[in-house]
Amino acid sequence: MPFPQSDNVLQKRQVHLQYRLLTSANYPGFYHYHRGIEILVVYRGKGQLLLNRKMYELKDGCVVFLQPFQLHRIDFDVSEQCPYERTVLTFEPTAFAPFFKTFPGMGRFFEEMWKGELVEQVFYMENEMPYISAVLDRYGRKLAERHDADDLEDAAIAIMQILDCLQPLKKDAPFRGTARAESHAEKIMHWVEEHYTEPFDLGELAKELHLSRHHVSHLFRSETGSSITDYLIARRIRQACWLLKTETTPVEHIGPKVGIPNYSYFCRLFKKITGLTPTQYRSSY
Repeated sequence: MPFPQSDNVLQKRQVHLQYRLLTSANYPGFYHYHRGIEILVVYRGKGQLLLNRKMYELKDGCVVFLQPFQLHRIDFDVSEQCPYERTVLTFEPTAFAPFFKTFPGMGRFFEEMWKGELVEQVFYMENEMPYISAVLDRYGRKLAERHDADDLEDAAIAIMQILDCLQPLKKDAPFRGTARAESHAEKIMHWVEEHYTEPFDLGELAKELHLSRHHVSHLFRSETGSSITDYLIARRIRQACWLLKTETTPVEHIGPKVGIPNYSYFCRLFKKITGLTPTQYRSSY
């Protein structure tokens, strides 16, 4: 199973469009994050999203809004009869903030979606999907005609039009997460959130959930497709990225703050997952 990682699609550009991707077999989900904002538009498919220790149903006509560096995992049940078709628009928000200055209301909404504590990030938009599809079709055609991914104006127009569809849904609709009791996987993710800076103890986790060690591991893998260790590593490296970006703490002190006290191991693991050393990662920001 691959380690959690950044997709790095924005390493050399401010916006990236993956238009009408179609997968009909072999879709391996894994924990990852994006350097910028991602808007995922699902045309066809059945799957689930793990985000903020919650699980959401993904299906035809839903739009997912992901903030920068949000750790998440997307899994789809893919077959010839049930393919996964989507468009993914990823962009660096700082590059597009100036376009919103002319529209104060939309600008405030953009800032909230970019930086706020969001309750809703999955929107079920069957009625609006023809319009959103047309917006992305138009942007995709213009991008193909110009062959210039650095021309941000067309991308800004498309982003604004999609956000214009999301704004009334976010304002008026109730919480759209799956209404059910918290799953075992979510309880485990909550436990990891409270203890990821400490040495991992599967026995303590199992004791808190009143289950055996084997049963805890089996439940998490069956519900998420991943091991607890993979999720724990993803959470620690995600936090290390945040600290390297936002604090001036010496690099050698970052590992112990996220539960990886061995400096050389922390550096090797960080580079394996992100493609950069901790020092290079900090320098890039």
